[in-house]
Amino acid sequence: MGRFTGRRVDQAYFAFFIIHLIASLALDLQRSYPAWLIDDTQLAAFKKWYISWSRDPVMLNAYSGDPAWLWIEPFFFLELVFQVPSFVVGAIGLWKNDKRVYPLMLAYAASTATTMLPTVQSLYTAPSNPPLSSAELYNLFASYLPFLIVTLGMAVDMTVRLTHLVGDAQRNKVKVA
Repeated sequence: MGRFTGRRVDQAYFAFFIIHLIASLALDLQRSYPAWLIDDTQLAAFKKWYISWSRDPVMLNAYSGDPAWLWIEPFFFLELVFQVPSFVVGAIGLWKNDKRVYPLMLAYAASTATTMLPTVQSLYTAPSNPPLSSAELYNLFASYLPFLIVTLGMAVDMTVRLTHLVGDAQRNKVKVA
């Protein structure tokens, strides 16, 4: 029997945490690294390639220093200080099938879905010159929407799981008392 036998959703969350961790460290959080650490590296080349290939208005504007995009700064801060540790703790908890990780997963999912919604919305509203093609928009939505959809689903799932666990604990408390 495998580690995630009977826990397909948890296996998907585990994979999601690992994928999101890699994406965060390789792309989103480069702005947090000291220049001497990433200048002239494959990591910097990857960011340059991604922005050139995707014309991602979120990443383009986030790195531009444009004051109109200061709203995204707290999202990167949350990603650094809350989401990245949540990926690690969440993945370990899921690996060990430790239900004590559920409250953290709920907090992570609600926080991330909340930050993803305006980020996804900005794909429509951010000016691009020339305007993004349908294919470029499709690629961007294909990149961003899973992070919104999975986190919304995770928030609902963790709420249901925690509600059941609290209900079970309350019923057991009544039996003991």
